[in-house]
Amino acid sequence: MTRWTIAAFTHRGRVRPNNEDAIAIDNRVLTGDMDAPIVMTSPNGSCLLMIADGMGGHAHGAMASRAVLDYLVATVDRLSSPASCAEVVEEANGHLYELMREHEEALGMGSTLVGAVLTAGNLLTFNIGDSRGYLFSSGQLVKLSYDDVLEGASSPFGPRRSHALTQALGGSTFHLAVEPHISIDAPLAPGETLLLCSDGLTDMVSDQAISDALGTAQDPLQAAKRLAAKAFGAGARDNVSLLIARCLDA
Repeated sequence: MTRWTIAAFTHRGRVRPNNEDAIAIDNRVLTGDMDAPIVMTSPNGSCLLMIADGMGGHAHGAMASRAVLDYLVATVDRLSSPASCAEVVEEANGHLYELMREHEEALGMGSTLVGAVLTAGNLLTFNIGDSRGYLFSSGQLVKLSYDDVLEGASSPFGPRRSHALTQALGGSTFHLAVEPHISIDAPLAPGETLLLCSDGLTDMVSDQAISDALGTAQDPLQAAKRLAAKAFGAGARDNVSLLIARCLDA
């Protein structure tokens, strides 16, 4: 049975007063600040990893990111195929709008989303917003996600000029449908690394620096420590969240 080593980290960073991000590993949703990255082994033949970056002020951004991940974790079986994955992500979007109707003070709250379902047969990735997914293979960093940002706002050489999103879960005063970006690739092979992260990492750390850290780290935990240190060393102006996975079995 294929298993994966997973390293995880989430923190409010050096500037923001609170952490609006949330991360999920299988059926566990983790919020708040970690003192240091943690590591675990996925015990099943499949593994679900997700990061949600909440928007709308701490209480409401944190509510949005947690609500999205709670909803998706409860419907994990439907995330493993592109068609049902798109359906359940849209349902999670609708769930946010239901929460807004119940909590008027949270009107307009929203969240980005990036996730992956790892199995022995394939790697399914999905995202909405600007949280990213990368595959590091044979010394090359390949972006698996799509940035839902204004044209010309994203740059590989430094922080984005604008953080306005063209698509997110929630984030509006009225229900807007979403179209998640979903792709299926070959399964994660021994020696390959999957990285999911919020923009709190990619706004602070270049793709080249991310590639260098993943390429020289002995294991996911060391990679997570190095990337977190790079983000904090660059100022960590936003919440920083990341998940790193490597295939455990040859």
